[in-house]
Amino acid sequence: MELNHFSHPHPLLLVEDKSDQVREAYCSGCRELIQDSSYRCTDCKFFLHKACAELPGELDHPFHSQHPLVLYDKPQYDSPCVAFICSCCRKQKGEGFVYHCSTCKFDLDIQCALLPKLIVGDFPKLKHFSHQHSLLFIEKHCIESADQSCFACEDPISGPIYCCFDCRVFLHKKCTELPLVINHPSHRKHSLTLGPNPPPFSHSKHSLTLVPSPPPSSHSKHSLALLANYPHEKGCSCHLCSKLQKGFVYYCSPCEFSISIKYIFSDLFEAKIHEHPFTLLSRPMSFICDACGICGEYCMPYICTICNLVVHKDCISLPHTIKLRKHEHSIFHVYNFLKENEVRKRICRICRKDVSMEYGSYHCLDCDDYFVHVNCARDKDLWDNEIFEEEVNQKSSETLGEGKIKHFSHDHKLLPSDELKNCEYDCDGCRRSISTAFYHCAECNYFLHKCCAELPRKKKHWNAERVRTLNFKPIFGCYFCGFYCSGFCYVNDDDRAPIICIGCFEIPDYFTDHGHEHPLFFDHKFTRECSNCNEKKGKFRCEDNCEFVLCRRCIALPETAWYKHDGYKHDEHPLALTYYDDVHDSYQWFCDICEEPRDPKKWFYYCATCDYSCHSPCALGKYPYVKLGSPAKFVTHEHPLTFMKDNLRYHKCSKCGKSCKDAFLKCVESECKYVVHYLCQ
Repeated sequence: MELNHFSHPHPLLLVEDKSDQVREAYCSGCRELIQDSSYRCTDCKFFLHKACAELPGELDHPFHSQHPLVLYDKPQYDSPCVAFICSCCRKQKGEGFVYHCSTCKFDLDIQCALLPKLIVGDFPKLKHFSHQHSLLFIEKHCIESADQSCFACEDPISGPIYCCFDCRVFLHKKCTELPLVINHPSHRKHSLTLGPNPPPFSHSKHSLTLVPSPPPSSHSKHSLALLANYPHEKGCSCHLCSKLQKGFVYYCSPCEFSISIKYIFSDLFEAKIHEHPFTLLSRPMSFICDACGICGEYCMPYICTICNLVVHKDCISLPHTIKLRKHEHSIFHVYNFLKENEVRKRICRICRKDVSMEYGSYHCLDCDDYFVHVNCARDKDLWDNEIFEEEVNQKSSETLGEGKIKHFSHDHKLLPSDELKNCEYDCDGCRRSISTAFYHCAECNYFLHKCCAELPRKKKHWNAERVRTLNFKPIFGCYFCGFYCSGFCYVNDDDRAPIICIGCFEIPDYFTDHGHEHPLFFDHKFTRECSNCNEKKGKFRCEDNCEFVLCRRCIALPETAWYKHDGYKHDEHPLALTYYDDVHDSYQWFCDICEEPRDPKKWFYYCATCDYSCHSPCALGKYPYVKLGSPAKFVTHEHPLTFMKDNLRYHKCSKCGKSCKDAFLKCVESECKYVVHYLCQ
């Protein structure tokens, strides 16, 4: 049985027998492993699950009731990384089918679009007091993203849920079944009513009353003071917590008393970070938490009378051990208070601020100088939940003797060489000029830096959740720097996550001497305008807080560049990345390529020998790391395609019909007239 599918130019043949399937084949629709009947194109090695091939072209989906969703074979966004974020599970997908609403920019991946019991039949709805719209009940879901939390308790979404995807509201089923009225020992005068935070009363009419603190002997490091009806943080109404809480609270309007539901039913006082149990002191206090060093005002503390410790409720459940992505060892919570003869300065390896040794912190026992604030370590986005044991055999090349190697990226043997000819060659792995020892192929024009040839096949990035595998691609968009590239990249095994080129993969999260006098570090919660290019994507910030910020693209700019494209040429000397121009004559602040003015405070490329200067985008071009003219096989066409740039002759794209005025892929067969934009293929 054959099928003509919109996602592939050739007819697809239905294969029912599992034994006839190609081993380790992945569906181009859902990117999952083929394990049952499927449609396939033998010539192109293109596969589709039978269910994915029979998906409806339009879908009226309960998650997006305003407009129908249209099925596409790739993301509908014009960007180098060619990715989208599913509006349901919030996972970023690089390839595969997507249901898309162009009006609302709403996307659903295949797994979320076909959640059980949502496409056919009725599904339960709930009208809840906390939300204006009806909530859909989902018994089984694929929402595992860290940024999706329950609107009531703020815990991650798990188990059966009620949801409103239009408003991004989620509720655990158990949270929708909370009793509306309860009696609680923390407030014996009246019953407490369930409601959203903040509760329907204000603290503004209450005066501030400070009760004298107990004598210092009762707690050597803390001044415990009882406050009267004063919220410890603006916008927070919970009398038990130590920080701003959202979600639901139980409250008493006459007494203006409220407690977050996260603590209302909790009777577990055993701490993970301490050997003794803690006791709840049922009166609001002002104190400094021994576990995290953060001030707690007008909240009920937990105390250990044996060790004379006072902690927040949240700190009782702190994990004793945490594994961070950016550090090779586990870190442990410690109460190692500063000794009198110890004066070393300690810096948090996440926020780069001082760590006070008078209170608890996380410390690496293998690295004596590695400390992390407790509140910084709480961020689960930085946790490493995957155990990575690098295998001995996971090397990218095989040694053959006499210095020769067989690399996974090339069909022929590679020979060692240190003969450099004025940077005549570019490495096929990283696409940078070769200026150190390298390997080359005696049969074809293929070169690799020695360091690129020895890259590990498996590696983990400091800002990535999963282990990645070294791969070779003829052309791809790097998610980190945004450049189009050829050669080596690190990808997830299922090839669904954004691709990172090896140059960006080696960029550390903390470094010095990059156009700024102070060290820079990566802050994943921070985004501000880049100090160099003015893009609002700067995440590398100055350690000394002098407002200097760099984006990932500027961080990835090479120290030197050879300009030899677009009809111009300056290849006698390399162009050096220069961070500022101290020339006082403004008539020299022009780009020698585009002849437009330059900002002397912005980075540029410069040749001191020739007095040749240019904007960094002009020096690098749009495709600085793409190998032109090299044929490569793509699943969308039966013949090899080559990446080309032709500013003199315009071709028509075989997919969209528009002119190829920039770069395009062209069939190497002279009789075949197939030409396509890269984003269209």
